[in-house]
Amino acid sequence: MSFLTDYDQRTAWKYQPIQGTFHTHPGLTGKVRPDGTYAPFPGSTVVFRAGRTCRQVIDQMQKVLFHHLNCTQMLADSLPVSTVHMTLHDLISLETASGSMETYEQEVEDSLLRAAEEVENIRKDCAGRKIMMTPDRIVNMVSKSLVLLLRPQTEEDGELLEAMYHRFDGIRALPYPLTPHITLAYFKPGMLDGDMLGEAVDLAQIRQGKKPVFEFDPEALTAQRFSDMQTYRDIPARLCVCCDGGLNRSVLAANILNHMAKKRNLPLVAEARACCRGTEGRPVPDEVWKTLEEHGICPDKSRSAARYLEEREVSWFTGFAGISEGALNRFARVSIPDWQVYDATRCFFGVRDPEYGAITCEQAFEELYERAGKYLDAFQAEEQKARQKESV
Repeated sequence: MSFLTDYDQRTAWKYQPIQGTFHTHPGLTGKVRPDGTYAPFPGSTVVFRAGRTCRQVIDQMQKVLFHHLNCTQMLADSLPVSTVHMTLHDLISLETASGSMETYEQEVEDSLLRAAEEVENIRKDCAGRKIMMTPDRIVNMVSKSLVLLLRPQTEEDGELLEAMYHRFDGIRALPYPLTPHITLAYFKPGMLDGDMLGEAVDLAQIRQGKKPVFEFDPEALTAQRFSDMQTYRDIPARLCVCCDGGLNRSVLAANILNHMAKKRNLPLVAEARACCRGTEGRPVPDEVWKTLEEHGICPDKSRSAARYLEEREVSWFTGFAGISEGALNRFARVSIPDWQVYDATRCFFGVRDPEYGAITCEQAFEELYERAGKYLDAFQAEEQKARQKESV
């Protein structure tokens, strides 16, 4: 049976109206407190980060739902747009925990290490390919949440998605098939008014003939650790370091960060990008490689040429560090939100460019090395805070 045929048959219930009264799923109380706040619920998963079009659509759907249901007290606290994702494969969660908390935390850790490795393999194996998805229907998912079902545009899209899904079965085989979706909102535990809920859902649905297409790149795939249903962290975090030409400062900074993060055993990977298209493909100067090697850093020469920051790449990264005004302008043009830019940019912004002789490559290295250390100090502190929260 084809993926699309199977998907259509398994989701045929999606056209059933939401009506009457019904009680939320008993398992919801593990995720959502009676007052609508989120309870500690640590675990691991594999998701696709959402692109701009997808985030905009989800944001509008959430606004419609919360506007029309605000007085009903049926929905839990809103989910931040920053965490919008399409789940590929669930890994470890409290719903399936059977041992001690210490054992559980180790299972989460192990699952993330294995998942991050498999994600990297997929990113390499499927680089350049795209998965096109169409928003299908907003539905009540097992009386826990409202989700937007996503339907692959073609059979090839569905087959690629399913092939990726099964690559994580060795970490944890799931007892249910892949049903692509994005969670819009969780319910508050208790009795729900299905008639009012159904009216709000009908208003938020995308009408036939007006449905956009969501594009998911394999490079936007990431393993994530979550502490509750509002809080997710990429493992590893992926930082885009951007300067004007993408030949000197960003390459130095990315290699310094990767070297230092590895020594500190921190889950962070950095990549260099240019904000100017004119340098695309130009080789990184030998002086950059030489300077890194003289300081004991083995540079990643697989990325030996300048690479322009394309709009489609925004969903590939967790955060962005702008070294120059040009980089910040590029971030604005591709609509990268401030929360993804501020922390890293304040550490790296303003380092002068050795390309024009204002400083030497050695001087640029020394300044970037100091700033990278401060950035990783802050990153490590946040990492420790997050781990404490996740171990609750």
